[in-house]
Amino acid sequence: MTWSVAVAVVGALAVAAGAAFQERAAMRAPATGISQARLLRHLCRSRRWLAGTFLTGFGVAAHMWALGHAPLIIIQPIGISGLLFAVMLSAFFHRRRLTGGQVVGSLAVMAALAGLLGTLPVHAGTPHLSRTEMVLMPLACAGVMLLCVLVARLVGDATRAWTLATAGGVAYGVTSAFARVIGVGALEDPMHLLRPLTLVALAIGLCGALIVQNSYRTDHFALAYATLLISDPIAATVIGVVFFGERVPADPVSATIAATAAVVGAVGVALLAKSSGAPNRVPPVAPANRAVRPVARPVSR
Repeated sequence: MTWSVAVAVVGALAVAAGAAFQERAAMRAPATGISQARLLRHLCRSRRWLAGTFLTGFGVAAHMWALGHAPLIIIQPIGISGLLFAVMLSAFFHRRRLTGGQVVGSLAVMAALAGLLGTLPVHAGTPHLSRTEMVLMPLACAGVMLLCVLVARLVGDATRAWTLATAGGVAYGVTSAFARVIGVGALEDPMHLLRPLTLVALAIGLCGALIVQNSYRTDHFALAYATLLISDPIAATVIGVVFFGERVPADPVSATIAATAAVVGAVGVALLAKSSGAPNRVPPVAPANRAVRPVARPVSR
């Protein structure tokens, strides 16, 4: 269990670093008049975005390994610890000092994470999904994502940031749930990796990743990433309790500590989102083939 938690923390830091790199690249994409396919091509030509994607992939792989060796309800909330690192990297990239709200928010999130990990049970059975659940879960996830995307088209930048990030978090939570089923099965038989469920998990994860890139482009990175890290474990925890039979604290003391930690964590994330604000927009890179008009000089007589 200790190694699983340690690997999950390393994965969370890698994902946070990858998100900070990806945000800088996404902000340089044209603000308007660009389709999702063109956006993806633009990002794939960015070395910074590719580096961020590599870090994210490494972090996700570490997260998946941890999910195969520990309960979903314990591993998933650890991802929120990456918010601290992401805020520090954002401040470094934008050459800003951490504010008091960011420091207090970071400490609140750390305290909340410690409280949750200290009260959650460590036992979980082998995860299993019926055929009906394997169909209903992706459909429900797609419905939530579609609703969030439609709402995001009608609201301002700040609301668009957390709405799209919520959609991405739900997609990541469902992907993690499927990954736990696939990972546990692969420990007994590696051929489980070739099941159709693997393709479904990859499709949901990739769609969620593209939606998250759009949330980063709203110029509200702290709000988007904080929402992502909250909606992801909430979705995964609900799945773990409803479908996998994982337990939440039952005794009054543990339940009180867990509830208090959840409130403190929510306040901490809100402080981080509010105090970080929207960083200065990175100007998009001018096209290389743009002609420079010479400056006219007065003619001497």
